[in-house]
This record gives sequence, structure tokens and C-alpha cells, in this order.
Amino acid sequence: MATGYDNIGKGGIVKEGIFVRFPELIPACDDEIFWSSENHSRLLIVAESNYFEDEAESVYKSVFKNPEAWYQGEDRQHLIPITGKEPEEYKVKVSNFISYRTINKLCKPMKEVSGLNCKPIYKEAMFYNYFLRPATKQGNGKRGFVNDCKQLDRIVAGTALCGIIDLVNPDIVIFVSKYAYDEFKKYAESVGYEYNPEKINFVCHPASFGPNGWYYSKDGKQKFERLLREYWIKK
Repeated sequence: MATGYDNIGKGGIVKEGIFVRFPELIPACDDEIFWSSENHSRLLIVAESNYFEDEAESVYKSVFKNPEAWYQGEDRQHLIPITGKEPEEYKVKVSNFISYRTINKLCKPMKEVSGLNCKPIYKEAMFYNYFLRPATKQGNGKRGFVNDCKQLDRIVAGTALCGIIDLVNPDIVIFVSKYAYDEFKKYAESVGYEYNPEKINFVCHPASFGPNGWYYSKDGKQKFERLLREYWIKK
């Protein structure tokens, strides 16, 4: 099992350490399979962000819409809300161990390539959301983190992922958010973080409903399978 998450970002913008402040946000994986699988190498899948509804702020007084309070405020009781009816509700919302229906669509091509039934996704890969502050979900609609992103989010997200990569040394990192991928590249360049660009790539989100969709986009299922065959499956 990987250790050392507590030290990522410690003494920086999040002075106590990013995952000391947000232990619910550590990457999700089956440690035994991730570290010792005889079938495949270490794959890190990176999505964009989680979502909180407006009521998390208005009813349960979470400070998630305020980057400074979220990352640096002394009041840590109003980060991830604890509701009276379901006290674990919002901890589940931010956890990377959620079995995301859309992200689990990646399991089908993973099975086609490897023959392994990976559902949920973190059974055969490590799963993580890039931005550590939830985006706002308004009504029945979701919106990408691009609408909520501030410079503080960029710094914390970049610091966290660089720390994770250094810690777990994945053989391949695949973003399922082009926006998060582009932001990571900008951050890495800004701080001089060196990585192998061939082993950090992106595909469109498996819930993409663009002109070509997930299955037929040049950055969709076929690209995902190619990256898996090249970097994930053990020869």
C-alpha cells in the first residue's frame, strides 16, 4: 500500500498537507491489485472534479465556493458537510471510491483489452479527481470545473497530482478530462516538473456526447484501448 499521502503539499498553500486536510480525496485503488498485478502495470485514471449542490453552501454551510476558506481556512468543520439525516452523504460525494456510472464505462474496453472484469474502475486501476474543490451543481445540471476554477485551485491540484505521481510512480496516466489535462500540463511547465509526456495522455470523457461520441471520437475508445495495450498490459 502506498504511504506518504500526508506529506503531499505539506508546508505549502495547504500548510497541514493536502490529504491531511482532505483525507476523503485520496486516490482510490485496490492496493493489492494495483501494486502487484501479474496482468498489467500501474494505471492512474484522472477525471476532473466532484460536484456539490448549492444546498451544501446555503443549507449545510460548506465553504466550498470560497477557495481561500476551502484550502486555507482555520474552520475545517465546514469543508465537507455533515448533515443530520445522512451524516456520510457528502463524504461519499467526494470520495474517489464511488462507483461512478459514467467512469465505469471505461471498464468495458479495459476488459476487452485485458480479459479482466474491473468494475468498479478502481479494482484494476487507480482513480482520482484532479481538482480538489467540488464544482457547483445547480438544479439538475452539472457544469465543468472550468466555470469555478481559480488560481488557487490550479496550484493545489497541480501540487497534489505531482506528489501522487512521484509517490505511486504509475506506468501510464490517462486523463478523462481534456481541461484537467491541459491545466496539469500548464502547471507542470510553470514549476519545471519533469515527466514523460508519452506516459501522460488524455481521452475524452466516456460520457461524451459530442459529434463522434465516446466510441467513435479519435480521442475516445480506440485511443484509450491503444494506450492500454501500449503501456498497461504486461507484454
